[in-house]
Amino acid sequence: MRKKTNQFFQEKETLTQKMNGKEEVKVMKKKIFKRGILAGALAAVALAGGLMFGGEKDADAATRKCYTISSGNTTVYSNTGLSSRYGTIFGSDELIVQDVTGGYCRVSYPVSWGWKTGYIPTSAILTGTDGNDYRARARMTTYKRPGGASYGCIDPNDTVKVLGTYGGYTQVKYPVSGGYKYAFITTDNANAYVYGGTQNNQQAAPAANNDSLGSPVPSGARFNRKTNDNGWYGFHDINIGVQRGTPVYAIADGTVTYYQAYRRYNTGYKLTSYGNHIEFRSSNGVYRAKYCHLNGFAGNSYLYISSSNTKQVSGYTGRFNCGTRSVRRGEVIGYIGTTGNSSGVHLHFELFKNGGRIDPTSVISGLY
Repeated sequence: MRKKTNQFFQEKETLTQKMNGKEEVKVMKKKIFKRGILAGALAAVALAGGLMFGGEKDADAATRKCYTISSGNTTVYSNTGLSSRYGTIFGSDELIVQDVTGGYCRVSYPVSWGWKTGYIPTSAILTGTDGNDYRARARMTTYKRPGGASYGCIDPNDTVKVLGTYGGYTQVKYPVSGGYKYAFITTDNANAYVYGGTQNNQQAAPAANNDSLGSPVPSGARFNRKTNDNGWYGFHDINIGVQRGTPVYAIADGTVTYYQAYRRYNTGYKLTSYGNHIEFRSSNGVYRAKYCHLNGFAGNSYLYISSSNTKQVSGYTGRFNCGTRSVRRGEVIGYIGTTGNSSGVHLHFELFKNGGRIDPTSVISGLY
């Protein structure tokens, strides 16, 4: 009897173990199933998050970094219509720019738990969405925003895209390790070391001439028509094939003197009349020339007045002498702009021979 009882309990224990084993398998299967559901859910959330937060960053766009122009807070929106508030960018936040349009930009910005991506007005970070490329001619400090802290440096020969101006500063896009930065440099530095650097699409060789004179402008730039200039009738405004920063050249060996014509107002000095201008004299004393309304000078010169402080007014009460130097024929001496009494970007060019004013096209070919 005792033997049968023991056998009964052994069989029961064995059966229980088998049942427990099956239960463990069932439990394990349930756990695997639940984990599968959880993994799928997390993947779905990640996908949704990628869509919500902009997904994978564009390889080129992700390398563009900047700060907001204002040091204050900037509202972020979840839609391109900029109507659904989504978050806040602080003035201390460095942004990653992913997409740029004329009205809005898609940016990633830091938050307490990582990064978020949303939309802000383009004007919050950029003064322009495109511009001309120039080759930097000196090392320049960049700033996070106008009047803000330093952000890095532009090195000589860096390709710099000029986007626009803000006060006494010029916004640029320039290369850094791994991508680009949008930043600001002083407009004075832009005038001296950026404008007039070789542009990717610019012809730098002066046009041929028929009187041993070089062209004052690159090939393709020319006069539009003859007009009256204070009683003298002829060609004097070169406004075709030029833009802000187009270089101007010495027409012969000689000397150049840099001037800034101004009037003084309650708010300070303003460039008026010829604005930034150059007076050239040839080495043989035969020719003189004036290059007027320039954006800046080339060479060892100093601007007393920023080119952005300009007023479209005739006449002046004084002139700052910004320096004199010797030049060779074809040497870059300045850059076209619209300072002083000017309504648009152009070069006002006057040429004199033996003291008398002459038509430039009579001795320089290719200008009309």
